[in-house]
Amino acid sequence: MRVFRKAVGVIAAVTAATALIPLAAADGATSAQSSSGTIKVGSIISATNPSGGLALPQAVQALKASIAGFNKRGGANGQKFQLDFCDAAGDANKEADCARKMVSDHVVATLDDFTYNNSATTAKILENGKIPRIGINLADVSEFSSPVSWPLSAGPIAYFVTMGQAMIKAGHKKLAEVIVQTPTAGAVKSLLEPGFKALGGDIVTEVQIPPGATDYSQFVAAATQNGADAALLLVDYPDASRFMDAMQQLNSKLLVGVSASSFTIDNFKKYSAITKKAQIADATPNVTSSAKQFPGVTQFRRDMLAGGLTINGLKGQASGAWTSVLALVNVLDQVKPATVTNDTVTSALNTAKDVNMEGLMPPWTPTNPSEYSLFPRVSNPYMFVQHFNGKTIDTQTPPVDVMAIMAGKSS
Repeated sequence: MRVFRKAVGVIAAVTAATALIPLAAADGATSAQSSSGTIKVGSIISATNPSGGLALPQAVQALKASIAGFNKRGGANGQKFQLDFCDAAGDANKEADCARKMVSDHVVATLDDFTYNNSATTAKILENGKIPRIGINLADVSEFSSPVSWPLSAGPIAYFVTMGQAMIKAGHKKLAEVIVQTPTAGAVKSLLEPGFKALGGDIVTEVQIPPGATDYSQFVAAATQNGADAALLLVDYPDASRFMDAMQQLNSKLLVGVSASSFTIDNFKKYSAITKKAQIADATPNVTSSAKQFPGVTQFRRDMLAGGLTINGLKGQASGAWTSVLALVNVLDQVKPATVTNDTVTSALNTAKDVNMEGLMPPWTPTNPSEYSLFPRVSNPYMFVQHFNGKTIDTQTPPVDVMAIMAGKSS
């Protein structure tokens, strides 16, 4: 789900692979099989970040809560899960080291990976180790086509396609792109524009926010240039909150699009004058969405609460952890391999069809081809449009086919 739950600085990386770090000799393929009646799974996420960049501690907490919940219900294939977690700490070298650890520790798969500093090297190490990455948060072209990538959504870029589509359909044809300044931030527009133009809209102004910026009023003003009346906030919550603070000070009437991945219900409530009108996108229904409409929400809530996460403080990113575990459980239960190894998990992923995702996303066939050639491993092209009603998030159906939009087909 739908680790964006992803940082905006990472979005720019979808157009260029990161610099490679030399691979150690130990990066070759190994046979990974769990022992002692457990299924050893791994995960690589920056739970901490001493440099002050993106850190996702809640994603890790949610993954631990998810595994505890599924283990309580019996695990998968008659065995319970054992988590081998590696904190990459926002460091390129540590991401590679974590990948090597997954190989040497013989995990059968990784869950909800998000390696945004050294994606190419990490992908290569796990490819050589033949370790499938279920629910990977795609951050780089090296991961878009990697044979061990098994994403449950199209990743960060899909959030912004979904927001833009909703805005254009609501009559806002001239869009502003607001993004954190990175060396490749300017390339994001080229990914978004073809689909938006096919829908009748256009990005008419780009606003790049440099690190350490304090005066956000200038960015709000820039987002209204060339007639723009709606802004795609391609930023994580701290920057989004500063942008919305400036909107309130200036009494701005801009419509905004946001990713639910880094917002909590309390965050939405704080800026309700803005967020009640916002176009919101997420890979899965929000934890506060209708459990009658989306049955899996009930168990997801229970597992998160049991893991110490409150509903009002839960970010959208938590659903990516839970659905990653759900996907592996139901793939194994459908195929029922005699033993659970990295090879049999890969074989199961290649065989499974219409895997039950409890209504949190459409039934998943991991090998479904993508409509958009840049994302060949994306087998679930859908993303939800959501709205905040002042108390909870309403999730609209049917979901949006993001790959069709990026391929220039209206949705």
